[in-house]
Amino acid sequence: MSLPMSLPTSRPRFRSTSRKRARVPAPAAVAVAGALLLAVLVAAPAAEAANGHFIHGVGPVNSSMGGAGVALPEGAVAILFANPALLTQVDGHQIEFDVELVDSQPTVSSTVQTPFGAFSGTTEDETDLAVVPSSGWARGPHDGGRVAYGVGFLSLAGFGTDYPQDPSNPILAPQPQGFGAVFSSYKLLKVPFSVAWQVNDRLSLGASLNAGWSSLSARPFGGAAPDCSSPFDCYYPSLQEDTSFGYGFGLGVYYEATPQWAFGASYSSEMNFSDFDWNTTAANPNLPNFGSARQVGFSLDVPQMVFVGVGWTPTPALSVALDGRWIDYESTDGFGKGFDPATGAARGLGWDDVTAVALGVQWQASPTWTLRAGYNRSESAVPPESAFGNVASPAIFEDHWCVGAGWRVTPALVLNLAYYKIPENRVTGPFVSPAGPVPGTSVTNTMEVDSFLFGFSFDL
Repeated sequence: MSLPMSLPTSRPRFRSTSRKRARVPAPAAVAVAGALLLAVLVAAPAAEAANGHFIHGVGPVNSSMGGAGVALPEGAVAILFANPALLTQVDGHQIEFDVELVDSQPTVSSTVQTPFGAFSGTTEDETDLAVVPSSGWARGPHDGGRVAYGVGFLSLAGFGTDYPQDPSNPILAPQPQGFGAVFSSYKLLKVPFSVAWQVNDRLSLGASLNAGWSSLSARPFGGAAPDCSSPFDCYYPSLQEDTSFGYGFGLGVYYEATPQWAFGASYSSEMNFSDFDWNTTAANPNLPNFGSARQVGFSLDVPQMVFVGVGWTPTPALSVALDGRWIDYESTDGFGKGFDPATGAARGLGWDDVTAVALGVQWQASPTWTLRAGYNRSESAVPPESAFGNVASPAIFEDHWCVGAGWRVTPALVLNLAYYKIPENRVTGPFVSPAGPVPGTSVTNTMEVDSFLFGFSFDL
């Protein structure tokens, strides 16, 4: 049911059974959304993420609600991210454009015991501000039908670091003593093609075909076998950007038990990506093949995810969402643990599965203003034993404090703003080699994030 015009709000307008709405040709809306794809592919940098390497919420509305929204419709982008079954709750067309500006502040410290005492140092990252765009288009049921559909271009996950070579910090000392300068950039764009069916007035089912594009560059790259002239003289190659394409699927369900209470759940399958393949050169100057051509391959898929949640709307002005999610890193290619005994290459990033809880509150403060607040609590994906292998990918996020506001500029146009803070978190572990932990060593990754989001949506 549409909200009455006396209470306009920045949340999407729901289906209207009491009046007809002007129709906009679906091909035109698809064309607008599709035109964004090239811009997203070109502009999307590595997103400093929040639940593992995934951002905790997509767009300013969902992000300011702590990422909660699997049982509460919050706009085209949030629906396409969290639960395709919620498409049946959109009234008419909705087109949404969002941008996130991420300021991350990672540091790395390390210590090595020497005969002359401890050798320790700390280095700050020099990564620039990240710009993370997303967009989506949704079409609710119309002309008495029960089918809804939508498509999104979601900058969903990533990581990135840029540490200078630092002789005063053991882990960033020149190779082969340390890693030298460390640079990484991983980007993931997810393109869900979604459809939903309203079974009856209470139950909706949804599904999506998920296409994906990713890119990865790393200097040096620990996922490759090192070029070694002795056990203590090993160099890792540097890899420029390569891209990969993948696919998967999603399922969702939404059930409105009462006008006040609703329940939702969704499942996103693992997305299988083609292998990254790089042309590089042998990196060890002490080998006779130094500088000769070398090829490196690596598989990095996207893990499966499960979302469950409840939405509570006690009054037309107040909405509350509570979600839980699980991300399966441990069984996903590229995130495994340990080393290949034949080559000495890391099997993956060594991440643990992640469980997160999100809580969001939305209040219509006036006919034109909506206020939001949220909290997200996530487990760190990087356990202490994997701290050494994740200097370039410190996914150690835990607490997320979120606020936001929406301003209905016109009956059809809404501007949304959000900000979230991830306080400093850290993980410490030993240096690790194929033979095991190195005694008398430690590395500490520290991360803190401030992020600003803005976007606008059109209800047509």
